[in-house]
Amino acid sequence: MALVAFVVTPCFRVDAQNAPKTSLVIAGVTDGVSGAPLANAEVSLSDLNISARTDWSGEARIPNISPGKHKFEIRMAGYAPLDVDLLVQGDSTGPVFRLAKVGTTLEPVKVAGQSSSYLAAFESRRAQGRGRYLTAADLEKNQNRSLVAVIAQAFGGLMSSPDPARAGHNILMTRRTGSRHMNVDVHCGLDIYLDGSPYVDDLDALHPTELAGVEYYPTESAPGEYRRLTDNCGVLVLWSKK
Repeated sequence: MALVAFVVTPCFRVDAQNAPKTSLVIAGVTDGVSGAPLANAEVSLSDLNISARTDWSGEARIPNISPGKHKFEIRMAGYAPLDVDLLVQGDSTGPVFRLAKVGTTLEPVKVAGQSSSYLAAFESRRAQGRGRYLTAADLEKNQNRSLVAVIAQAFGGLMSSPDPARAGHNILMTRRTGSRHMNVDVHCGLDIYLDGSPYVDDLDALHPTELAGVEYYPTESAPGEYRRLTDNCGVLVLWSKK
């Protein structure tokens, strides 16, 4: 049975004197065709005899992993098993594993355009499976919906929430929570970029058909140029049509 999986080991800048001895692995597991997150999939590091199951957002968190190459085994009922050797290094890593349903074959991701294209970085990361993505074709199918609603439905780790500053508007939040103010758990926000620059305007001011692509990452697995020291838990990268 043919099967294609895309994994990535992001690089992190770590002070050599304070470099952690172990890493936190946050592994995403998705359906290889739809890209939908798969809950309750088992992610095992067989050489270390440890494992974790994915949550509702398709993420499994495995702490205290020693640096080096480890064998990842991903198992999910109804899907073909997947075994991958993956190098773990730095303070965290964020592979995304695409599983094929039993009896199906995954098509490889096609990289469109030339390397000089302004979308080259987007296409490269999409080919590697570094995060979760919407292409121009995906967005065109949702031309009659708000951008916030489209993104919240496409990426399981996000949710649409009423904007406290603008009645009748919604904003995107991650489903992760953290104690920030007066020890109250609140949902984390997103760092949003448009064509590489921070975007702070109303997200719904953008129409889905105006975009050529959308990328989403948990902050710890986002590309280095998009990781900032903020309280937010996710990174959304938007690419306009040029």
